[in-house]
Amino acid sequence: MSIGSWFRTDFDEPSVAAPLPLELTSGSSSAIVILDQMIRGTGIVGRVNGEFGAVAIKVNGTGAPVRVTVSVGLDEMGTRWWSDRVRPSRLAPELPRLVMVRVQGRIRGALVLARRQGWRGAAPATATLGFDLPAGELQDEGMLIVELAEPSLPSWAAPRLSARAAIGLRINSVSVREQATPAPVSGPAGHTGCDFAVAQPGRHGAYRLEVAGVPAAPPLPVSPRNRWTRQKPARAVFKLSRAARRVAVRAVPHRPGELAGVLATDLITGEPVPVEVAHLADGAMTVRFAAPVPNPVLLGSAQSQPTLSWRLAPEGTPAEPAPGRAAQQAGLA
Repeated sequence: MSIGSWFRTDFDEPSVAAPLPLELTSGSSSAIVILDQMIRGTGIVGRVNGEFGAVAIKVNGTGAPVRVTVSVGLDEMGTRWWSDRVRPSRLAPELPRLVMVRVQGRIRGALVLARRQGWRGAAPATATLGFDLPAGELQDEGMLIVELAEPSLPSWAAPRLSARAAIGLRINSVSVREQATPAPVSGPAGHTGCDFAVAQPGRHGAYRLEVAGVPAAPPLPVSPRNRWTRQKPARAVFKLSRAARRVAVRAVPHRPGELAGVLATDLITGEPVPVEVAHLADGAMTVRFAAPVPNPVLLGSAQSQPTLSWRLAPEGTPAEPAPGRAAQQAGLA
């Protein structure tokens, strides 16, 4: 009898290694072996309920290089989970989330997620990270371990980013495909919804930075905390007041103004990273590093500009429409 079998029950089903290509979109898959501080989902892989969250997937790899893509989401339920555990002020607005993606014990990149307020509610935020695993990291019936963890925040950004950022986040999907040709780490392609962005490790030395105005962040949804506020009349009052605050926040005109400047910090070493910023004729900017960055780098405005949304893309990438118009076309605003 193996040691692991001592902890099994009659209800446990044996795990089955998933073949390549793998597209994991549900926590009910038999390829999932371990979930650490995560709760399984049906339409998603799982949701983080602690300081970090990890999922171990048994994959029938061949030893060849593979491309891994991890999709992470933030929605209303995730924000409520966070507020129920962290217990912030009822009047505090949502803050952007910054989370590290660690796979096979190594940091592969970082993601920024920020929900923006619409007339009827806040729109969910989704970010995707794609990266390569070199030959030999995923063998026959190997284990792929995907983890969402918190970074050490630089002092200039800590008050403007959510503490314990992993709580409530969900892993929407994990895909694994063989890839013979190496490719750089790919981060989110669109606007972040806030005045932060991440330069992924090993990417280009120069980026195109676009900024656009967005509505302010929504007020935090806070669940009833005592026996009086849990009663139906009180809960109805809280629900109406939260809806009124949402409308009020959305109605406030957002005038972000000019970009206040750009600061950059290495998220692994914590050291500041020098950047050169140049304005372009179309209103965008070029952010240039002296060399390709080996670690994920957090970029943010020198002063808090909560109604400014950034888009960071490799130099030469075509411009993208402002997020407000895109949201209206999608019915989110």
